[in-house]
Amino acid sequence: MRTRITVLALLGGAALLAGCNDSGNTTTIINQGLDCGLIRDDLIGDWTIDITAASRTLQNCTGAAPGNNGRSVTLNNFPGDFAGMDVFGSDGSTSFKISADRTDIDNDTSVSPEVTGTVQADSCLGLARVWDADEVLFIQCIGTFNISNQTFSGGCDSVEIDDDVDGIPETSCSLDSSLAFNASIN
Repeated sequence: MRTRITVLALLGGAALLAGCNDSGNTTTIINQGLDCGLIRDDLIGDWTIDITAASRTLQNCTGAAPGNNGRSVTLNNFPGDFAGMDVFGSDGSTSFKISADRTDIDNDTSVSPEVTGTVQADSCLGLARVWDADEVLFIQCIGTFNISNQTFSGGCDSVEIDDDVDGIPETSCSLDSSLAFNASIN
């Protein structure tokens, strides 16, 4: 009986060690096969963000102005350039936060930052919130960051409306259908 317990304990310990890897420096990362290998430097640079141009209808709105249900919005001022993306560690999760202002002709000086988000260090899943000055709202997008070609791709399915343009959205709405989202680091 003791032999069985010892064997089971050794097998359990070996399984735990298999979930660890040596990242090449003095840090051991416990990843259980989920670590995508993302480091802060992978996100540094000048970003170009593109969201499919389209008209969408808002639905299931909540917050200060739920009466936006049925409102049509036209999202068509992308791609946009965001030079010098600020990247810093999250204070509450295993992710990197991203933040920048638009640096092309469509920069809106009344809102800062114009893009915010996070990219998970373990899975490379990310969320980006991008400002659309024409419609006075943030577009919510979720996707995956690809380290090898420095792209972040996915879809956008909701918006946050900032009626008083203070950078703090008052209302959140779903889109009646999603939009393609693509970002690249130059």
